Amino acid sequence: MIQFDDEISIPKLPSINAQFFTPRFLEKPQDPIMDTIKLNANYHLPKELFEQNTNSFPLKESIWLEVAQSRRVCPSSQIRSWDSLRFNAPISASSGGFISEQDDIVFAAAHHQTIPILHDPQIVVQYVSLPDLLKNMKLTALGFSSLLHEWDPLQERFVDIGLDQGLQKRLIVEGKDELISSHLVSRFLHIGTSLRRIETLIASLRSRTNIGPTMHAFAHAISTCLVLIRKSLALGLPSGKNLPFNQLALTAVLKYYDQHKEILTALSVLCKRQAGMRSPEDYESIPEAPQDLLSLIYEHLHNHIERQSSHFVIAIFAFILTNTSTDYFARVSRSIGFGSSENWSQTSQGVPDKYPTFFPPELVNALPIAQKSLNLLEAGQPTHPLLKNSKSSPHIRWIWTIDDILTAVNNNETPRQVEVPVRASCQLPITPTNYPPELAETFRIYDLTPGSFTGRSCFDNAYTSAPIFALDSFIEAFPLSLPPITPTLDHITALVVKPLLLHATTLSNTLLSHFLVLPPPLDIHSHLQLMRSYLLLMSPSFRTRLSAALFSDSGSFDADIESTNTFSLRSLRRDSQRTDLRRKPWAVGFAPALLDRAAWPPMDTDLSFFLRTVILDSFDINDKDETRRSRVEEIENRLGFAVHDETGADAWSDPLRVEALDFLYMNYSPPHPLDVIITPEIVSKYQRIFSFLLRILRVQHAIHAMFRMTNSSRPRVFDTLVASRKILLHFRFIAQSFVTNLVEYVYDTAIAGNLDPFLAKLQQAKDVTGRQGTKSDYSDVFSLAEAHSNIMNVILTACLLRTSQKSASSGLRDALQLVLDAAVLIGDLYRGRIEEYQAAPVLENLYGQFRKKMASLIKVLSGTVDRNVSLQTLLEIPHSPNPQDNRKPVGGIEALSHLLIRLDLKEYWSAFDKASMY
Repeated sequence: MIQFDDEISIPKLPSINAQFFTPRFLEKPQDPIMDTIKLNANYHLPKELFEQNTNSFPLKESIWLEVAQSRRVCPSSQIRSWDSLRFNAPISASSGGFISEQDDIVFAAAHHQTIPILHDPQIVVQYVSLPDLLKNMKLTALGFSSLLHEWDPLQERFVDIGLDQGLQKRLIVEGKDELISSHLVSRFLHIGTSLRRIETLIASLRSRTNIGPTMHAFAHAISTCLVLIRKSLALGLPSGKNLPFNQLALTAVLKYYDQHKEILTALSVLCKRQAGMRSPEDYESIPEAPQDLLSLIYEHLHNHIERQSSHFVIAIFAFILTNTSTDYFARVSRSIGFGSSENWSQTSQGVPDKYPTFFPPELVNALPIAQKSLNLLEAGQPTHPLLKNSKSSPHIRWIWTIDDILTAVNNNETPRQVEVPVRASCQLPITPTNYPPELAETFRIYDLTPGSFTGRSCFDNAYTSAPIFALDSFIEAFPLSLPPITPTLDHITALVVKPLLLHATTLSNTLLSHFLVLPPPLDIHSHLQLMRSYLLLMSPSFRTRLSAALFSDSGSFDADIESTNTFSLRSLRRDSQRTDLRRKPWAVGFAPALLDRAAWPPMDTDLSFFLRTVILDSFDINDKDETRRSRVEEIENRLGFAVHDETGADAWSDPLRVEALDFLYMNYSPPHPLDVIITPEIVSKYQRIFSFLLRILRVQHAIHAMFRMTNSSRPRVFDTLVASRKILLHFRFIAQSFVTNLVEYVYDTAIAGNLDPFLAKLQQAKDVTGRQGTKSDYSDVFSLAEAHSNIMNVILTACLLRTSQKSASSGLRDALQLVLDAAVLIGDLYRGRIEEYQAAPVLENLYGQFRKKMASLIKVLSGTVDRNVSLQTLLEIPHSPNPQDNRKPVGGIEALSHLLIRLDLKEYWSAFDKASMY
């Protein structure tokens, strides 16, 4: 390692001086700085800038002073930079490196060179300056023809002007490319086309005479909106105050017209006149029905609220809905006597049969009931307070402001409508004068201050029509968002129609109260009791007398023939009219007097008169009791027997069939206005049950007669055939058990178990009528009629008489027919018309069929009960522990469990069905 002495000094290395120089740039320097300042070809920088030094490139301090003195310097700034060394340096900032950042002409030229316009002989290209285009497009947006476009009334769209047929024009704005120009032009064409198409629709609607006030109101509301929109378009850019257009911001213009395009697009969609439709053939018709038109407007308003459209669009649609629905709301209110209507006597005219989709379901159900209730209340109690007109009564209208909504919520009523002031009012101000009253109106105008009516004439610039001012006020007062208490349009709708629903409910409840307190003979409870007693045979006295008139359980056929009872039908017949009944089969169970005629059914005057006496004889009339006598006369006029006039009915043409008495029915004619509750449909249900009761009564008398004949010793039935007699005795027992249990079930469970609770509930509603704070179980008379109809359906179901119970119903009918056939067989054997050896196989066959039919019936009933698991616990008729309370009805299908228990308590038929399967 070499050791150096610290004292030894090494000389510094010599400096390396530059052996080159930068030559002067030629005509196009490559320095970006030079490109920016854009030097002229004859301009040279100061030579001092390029003086070289062997060590560095120092600049003299006097260079800037010399430049400042030799150049024109702006007095506002003393700062000097490279780009200010030139006197012709551009003052504005330079553009960027992108083509789109260059001037319009540069960009359009570059775009044209890059994507040239293809030549098409069918397309005429026209270049237009931006100021000229905007002036013409403003006319087009206003709906007028311009130098570029004209309106075609046949196609209802703007077409190019000055072209031959088959040619098209393509407008290109100077400085803009084809795409931007087309987008700019199409925006104004869309606005103008939508405006003109809607105006054409309004003109066509107003020219028609077969549209109602709702459609007229819709046309007026749309027209008012178009006037406001056109006024706003006329005040928009470009206008005479902002010429020339070189300083005009195109973005601001487009933004201004985009607002109008949005509302016109929404209105054209509502009117089904979109600008995209090529011709009027593509248009869809606007619904003419008021409820459909209002539903359409409501749906569009709801969609704009959900999509959070602009405030102006939502306010416009709310204004259209408010004005269009005024007449319809008035009609609906008038139909139920709500509001200050002066023509309630004409409520039946123009009553809406359908309702808009925005009506709540409870209101849709309540309005028809209230309309019927109003008619009945006017007929029954025309002086009722609800029928009095009141000018201060509120009317239904849409509410949108927060104050109105809070008022409606707090007061539970629609707030009064505030009249919008009209700027063009022609009313004269009141001034104190001493003129006579007859001259005051004439001379008062001379006492006005000069200029009082300036701006109030329709020829003044400051004039604003009442509809436009009302629309302006509506839009200004319309909230930016719905209040929290009604956050959706459905909540506002429910609040608006709430007074209508309350009045409809009150009207229906009032009519129901009036019905429940009607005095006799219009007492509804008494009429239902009467129908229960007679049409359902729940009166023991009437049932006994009717049974004695139509049926017989005597075991002796000769005893019935030789009967001399003065109250029997035979006493009214003449001997010459009778036929020899001994030659015919014995229709066991019938009174022989019914068989006197050669034809069946016995439709004659004797039967009609005799059945009429049966009804009257069931009343114990006291000559001194005038009230009871008047009631009997009323019943006589309302209740009576009748026969069906149907021909070719095989069911009742044979007296040996179980349906032999189906030709007979009881007719009931309720008085007005009780026919609202006791409708013909309900009466027909009573008549179906009445026919079923006659069937089982006939079979019951037949089985009783069968008992009498088989217990008789002279002659003794099946005296020589012991096995057949055993079958007969067992058949008689199970048949009698079946018929007895069926009769008890029908009267005690099916009818009394369901109808008696209903009547008790009705009586309770009658007792609480008029008490404050007490609410009835029925909302109106029609719900009472519906409940009455439903309880009859329940009874029909319990009796297996519904169409859906065809399997069980046919099984029950066949079982009754087999019992009746057995009784007829024993009757013929008892009378000696057939021998024992002839009757034995027939009896055995009937016995086997009856057992199979009963097993099948029990199986069907068991399946019905098993499908309803809750029915297995209903083994007894439910009674309330408190006798004053109403007991619960048994029900329809629920009652079948009781029938199953009565018929198959020990599961005899169930076991027989299982045994027959093996």
